Amino acid sequence: MPASPSPALKRIRLFGFILLLCAVIAAAWGIFTRSMAHAALERDAQNAATLHVNVMHPLPEKSTGELVLPGTLQAWIETPIYAHTSGYLKSWAVDIGQAVTTGQLIAEIETPEVDQQALQAEADLHTALANAKLADLTARRYAILLPTKTVSQQDLDNKRYDAAAKQAAVIAARDNLARYQQLDVYKKIVAPYNGIITVRNIDIGTMIDTGTANGKARELFHLADTRKLRAYIPVPEDQAALIHEGDAIPVSVRGQQGKTWVAQCTNTANAVDPVTHTVLIELQLDNPHNALLPGAYIEAHFPQHVPSGTVTMPSNALIFNAEGTFMAVVLANNTVHLQPVTVGKDLGRSMEVTQGLNPSQQVIVSPPDDISEGAQVVPVALTRLQRKSS
Repeated sequence: MPASPSPALKRIRLFGFILLLCAVIAAAWGIFTRSMAHAALERDAQNAATLHVNVMHPLPEKSTGELVLPGTLQAWIETPIYAHTSGYLKSWAVDIGQAVTTGQLIAEIETPEVDQQALQAEADLHTALANAKLADLTARRYAILLPTKTVSQQDLDNKRYDAAAKQAAVIAARDNLARYQQLDVYKKIVAPYNGIITVRNIDIGTMIDTGTANGKARELFHLADTRKLRAYIPVPEDQAALIHEGDAIPVSVRGQQGKTWVAQCTNTANAVDPVTHTVLIELQLDNPHNALLPGAYIEAHFPQHVPSGTVTMPSNALIFNAEGTFMAVVLANNTVHLQPVTVGKDLGRSMEVTQGLNPSQQVIVSPPDDISEGAQVVPVALTRLQRKSS
């Protein structure tokens, strides 16, 4: 029987086996860690090469069913009042905010120069009458003397036509005097209709010029009939078809919150403005108690048509190129598809998209300029706060 190893030899063999096992484990661990590091490096490189993009789902259009458009109220009739004669303001009888009636005196003009010209015109008329009477008597005397051969036929014709000319001068002088008499009527400025004085630009002693001399007539008063008001509002052409003459349109007025008036659509332009692509709509509303003021800012609430399937997206998600308007949609395999879309109304930070998108899709927000069809991306969903700020 061979002799069994001594305990010392056994310990040496066990220690050598342990050292060998540690060496193998160390070598295996080194290979494993290097492999893991290489794989992580490859993943990092691949992640660095893949574009990370912010995405969100299109939001369904939450329309209130009405289109709110701004406008400005205008008085049914507005008239600037000018003077028909020159002079100085003698007095004024009404001020801004006061109601006037048809024919009511609102101001009076003092016209010393016109008065003197009227006196001169009257004197010219008397002179013309005297000349015409003398010319007529002379023509009659020549007619009596013609049979006696004391005067010639030529002399008689001259006197007769001279009398006719003098009579024409009488008519001209009478018309000139009538003109000055009419200017005398214009000294008193009266209201042409019932209304409210909204502007007074003159005071006592102000020089009044009709503008005939230098072309710069001065508006004395501004009169407005506010018993009925109107407003002209441009409506987008895709919504104008829903508005018809006779429709009742709710109107709210800035400064009178919580109150609503009902205006009536009375006219449409029946034509689209080629620049703004809007149709001009006229609204009218009664104002018997002057609760509404001309010039006030209003908001008209029109019925709105929202196409089915309309969604909203931030305006910075749009991509424009020579082929049209697109949005970058991330497919299931994380590749990009440039989806053609049809854009509706501009809502400020967001846009209506009437065709091309649905709420289940992921759309890239603020896509890079070099985004292309089929590009591999890593989608990162935006939070609600980020959506509001984008």
